[in-house]
Amino acid sequence: MTDRTTLTGGCLCGAVRYRAEASATLPYVCWCADCRRWGGGPAHWAVVVASREVAIEGAPRVHVVTAESGREVARYFCGACGGHLFTSPWPEVSRYSLKAGTLDDPTLYEAQHEIWARSRAPWADRNPEADRHEAGFPGPVPIG
Repeated sequence: MTDRTTLTGGCLCGAVRYRAEASATLPYVCWCADCRRWGGGPAHWAVVVASREVAIEGAPRVHVVTAESGREVARYFCGACGGHLFTSPWPEVSRYSLKAGTLDDPTLYEAQHEIWARSRAPWADRNPEADRHEAGFPGPVPIG
């Protein structure tokens, strides 16, 4: 992507809002069990953007977990409505994975990668055109 993309979104009640003026994005879907349980659905659909390009209004709460990869992940949510918003590596917050369902314009999202595909439930839909990785991304995430 050469142009900047503007992504806006927030939680269900509006107490937490974000705006990303992103020079690059990485739309993906994660099928791991942690993301399934956290989001209450078959996967975590998200768009990665550099944290320096995101402005957050409100005060999201954070819960830090150790992911299946062994890395620590911060999961951000609204303390008022409980809406799940985004994730980031922890403790270094170099990028955010904005949950696609929180975008004001969800048409800006289309998964280009699938990670932890080996954990996908057989009944869950997938994008046949997305790059598929059986575990996490094979190398450094190119954003952040």
